Amino acid sequence: MKNFNIKVTIAISGGLLVFGLLFYFIFPSEKIVISKSSMLTKKFNPIILPQSAVNEVDWPEAMEQAKGELYDLFTPPEIYLNALGEFVFRTPYFISSDDPFGIELVEINRNPYRFQLDGFIEEDRSDDSQTVILIHSVEDGKSLRLSPNASNSKYQIKLLDWSVRTINERDGNMRVVANLKLQDYKLDRIVNLRHDKKLFEEKISVVLAVEESAEQYILEGENSSFFIGDIEYRLDAIDSENQTVLVTKLIPDNDPISELLEIEAIVDNSKIETDDSGNLDFEDAFDSFF
Repeated sequence: MKNFNIKVTIAISGGLLVFGLLFYFIFPSEKIVISKSSMLTKKFNPIILPQSAVNEVDWPEAMEQAKGELYDLFTPPEIYLNALGEFVFRTPYFISSDDPFGIELVEINRNPYRFQLDGFIEEDRSDDSQTVILIHSVEDGKSLRLSPNASNSKYQIKLLDWSVRTINERDGNMRVVANLKLQDYKLDRIVNLRHDKKLFEEKISVVLAVEESAEQYILEGENSSFFIGDIEYRLDAIDSENQTVLVTKLIPDNDPISELLEIEAIVDNSKIETDDSGNLDFEDAFDSFF
């Protein structure tokens, strides 16, 4: 029985082998086509590259930090955003100190324009030829008498337009206002003057004094500055109405210090008597009459 099973197994295996060979020859598989890329036959000539010379660079030493600058870096380690939305490296808020600031405010001067309209003389308002315009020259203090549309080569001005109008006030009174338009060739601009208002320049002069000495500095307008040794004092803001200025003290390698300065009232010590024995109060003075 055992031999029979072996024979059956061999017969089945042989049959499967024959069946497989017949299937392979009857249904052959697709042949794999191997494509070969064509070889390039063009020849290239090598290019000789020039040899670059090695230059030795002598780098200069770093320049000294500018006065008033806080950092030697390209990007400051601290950047602030001010009220205008601008990025600044100086603190937009005030830093005060208990140490003496070093300077004091002496005076704030509003520089008047070099000509002021003092008034006019007219006989007939409808006839400008009979009108005399009175102009004050601030530079030399002289008074100019000019007619409308006149010019003055010495003072480099020419009158362009002249008008006089009457304004009714709320209280029922009437006010006369004179307007003069002139061409200022010296400053290369056109200026409008009124006889009831003084015209000032945009820049304001500020006089600052050093506390330890009588030395004074005159600054013209905001963002101007001066140095006392290595310390810079920068004028940041001017309030001519309240007679105050904002000054920032820039000390090397230290945070800037801002101070609001105002003009101190001058006290006349000569009017203050220090001898109390010679002073009489009101009651004593009243009793002395009896």
